[in-house]
Amino acid sequence: MKIAIVSKSGRYSGGASRVAEDLAVWLNEAGYPTDHFIAFADIKAYPFQKNLYGEGRAQKLCKSVHSATGRFGLREFFPMEYWLNLGNIINDYDVIHFHDLYSAISPLTLALTARKKPTFFTIHDCSVFTGGCLYPSGCEKFISHCHNCPQLPQNRWQDRIRDRTKEVQSIKRWLSKNNMIRYIFPSQWIANQAELSLSYKVLPVIIPNGIDPESCPILNRNEAKRILAIAEHRKVVTISANYLAAPHKGVKYAIEALQSCRDLAPVVLAVGHCNDEIRSALQGLEVLEMGFISNPDSMSKIYAASDIMLFCSLADNLPLTVLEAMLSLTVIVGFSTGGVPEMIQNGQNGFLVEPTNQEALNNALRQALLSPILDRIAQQARQDVEHKFSKQLFLERHIALYQGS
Repeated sequence: MKIAIVSKSGRYSGGASRVAEDLAVWLNEAGYPTDHFIAFADIKAYPFQKNLYGEGRAQKLCKSVHSATGRFGLREFFPMEYWLNLGNIINDYDVIHFHDLYSAISPLTLALTARKKPTFFTIHDCSVFTGGCLYPSGCEKFISHCHNCPQLPQNRWQDRIRDRTKEVQSIKRWLSKNNMIRYIFPSQWIANQAELSLSYKVLPVIIPNGIDPESCPILNRNEAKRILAIAEHRKVVTISANYLAAPHKGVKYAIEALQSCRDLAPVVLAVGHCNDEIRSALQGLEVLEMGFISNPDSMSKIYAASDIMLFCSLADNLPLTVLEAMLSLTVIVGFSTGGVPEMIQNGQNGFLVEPTNQEALNNALRQALLSPILDRIAQQARQDVEHKFSKQLFLERHIALYQGS
């Protein structure tokens, strides 16, 4: 069995692409020849990673056509990557597995692929069943039909001169209803959201994201604190996002919770791009700006020094960041967003409160900082990841699904 994994990019461009790359790596390690086709292939870490758009003129043509149709509100309308490259090599593979499409791959490419080969599609965000937004953020138009999109003016990915969200969503609904594509959902939450909008020709399946426990080794917390010149007795709380000021990351709630616990003198590690607005909000707290970190070893050291991670995202599926923290014995305190409650059981392996409930978040952070059993909660978190979200389980579930196709 030879497999083609298809995604927008490699691991350093987000969690969805990282899941795709990890799956390709693990399948190859397990003896299943796998190639990973990447649309935006600026960095290819492995010899089995290839350009989805082809080479030279084909690549340029594919990008320019996608960009041109996007200006008319129909981004990635034409399946250029299939016509120019994928369609010519599809017979070399037994299984085709797509991941993140948004801003890179036409939904019609999946329809064409499904006519020839068993086709799978892992859903990492809501753009698969909306008119284009990654997360509706309270808007329920996607349930009936998208139109007059409230996100359109400020969404940097949607360079549209008109609202075509209704037509775009109609294409996605046609795709799931009329094509032999097996949809894979990492969380029950996003499967439930999709069911409000889509119907399927093939019954979908849930496969939670997996993570390799060896990628998050248990490091000595006191030693990690000493390296950062933090006293061993001080509690360390991490806030993390690519851009800490991004509204959907909810960092403003995290900072308010930290300010409410200032009497407990936590040390704050701010991971990600930080601007003056965030610095101003953090005044009065002891803060170490760590900057944006993409190196896994460097991030492991941050987790090792952290007793708690404040995870206050307002929109997420089954984030790898939470799994990494849990494996690293860093206790999650945050919002019960999306699929996060499928990883965290409140009070057992972390602390969750209702999204945007500032008072509840303040109390949860204080409870965690003062908890005499924080280490026990952290140990339970790691055990739960090892038993429910391991690399081995993730791999076995995919192989069984491919073999049954």
